[in-house]
Amino acid sequence: MVNHEWSLDELRHKAEAYCATAEHCCSEVHNKLQLWGANEEYATIILQRLQADGYINEARYCHAFVHDKVAYQGWGRVKIKAALYAKKIPNLLIENALNEINEEEYHAVLYRVLSTKQRALKRDAMAREKLIRFCLQRGFTYDEIEATLRKITN
Repeated sequence: MVNHEWSLDELRHKAEAYCATAEHCCSEVHNKLQLWGANEEYATIILQRLQADGYINEARYCHAFVHDKVAYQGWGRVKIKAALYAKKIPNLLIENALNEINEEEYHAVLYRVLSTKQRALKRDAMAREKLIRFCLQRGFTYDEIEATLRKITN
């Protein structure tokens, strides 16, 4: 395979196309630029331009990330916060996005996750602990899980 040297404009166009297909944060685009062979100077210039042109907006990304992880993957706040932190998103943006979660929807997601997992488990002495561990891994807090389990069992 031929190793291609990309110019600044070519890299910027590739990054614009990448950002136009889905929401991405700065760290994802930076990683992609490095993968394409951009040096640090080019990456910084391109990221600044993408932000100025509205291709990258970390607050918008956070909001979309939080919404999608809750609605489609059944994640809790703890796991979402950790994932955003790993993407080097500022804490203020993470907290703002997490505060936008609709509490009714959030608890409905936890209820759905618990109910689905409960039906899949064998009824044994360890079933409750397995449910709790599963939901903790999904990023829900112990208090949230306990409260929802009480609703299910009543």
